[in-house]
Amino acid sequence: MTRIAATLVQVHGHGVLLRGPAGSGKSDTALALVHAGHALVSDDGVDLHPGPQRLMGAAPAAGYGLLYLRGIGLLDVAEQFGAQAVLRRCAIRLVIDLIDERQPETPEGQWSITHLAGVAIPRLALAPNRPLSALIPTAVRHR
Repeated sequence: MTRIAATLVQVHGHGVLLRGPAGSGKSDTALALVHAGHALVSDDGVDLHPGPQRLMGAAPAAGYGLLYLRGIGLLDVAEQFGAQAVLRRCAIRLVIDLIDERQPETPEGQWSITHLAGVAIPRLALAPNRPLSALIPTAVRHR
């Protein structure tokens, strides 16, 4: 098991790992996705459990169900959105890096592959100022 600084949500049944520097909008993006009916797995830290052909992500016990929002504080997601809005773990199928990468667009987009705990996972870099709560579900369906 390895713990990384990231946020994990499940979108349309697929685990989406949000990475980026502090203040890049990982927790705000997770809140918008939960508000849209998706589920939070973990905020601020994700425990990675590699398997033979997939990578599972889980919430550390101390942070399960909690989302930290700057200016607001800790939010109990199950209390605010219902028990279905929180999951203990899920398979990670996509990595979204919230960084302002200024790369030329290609017809294929800005997809690449990243490796986490020895598992290859599709990766997409998105700028935090874009409409992420709409783009991420679209990316999940596209991939």
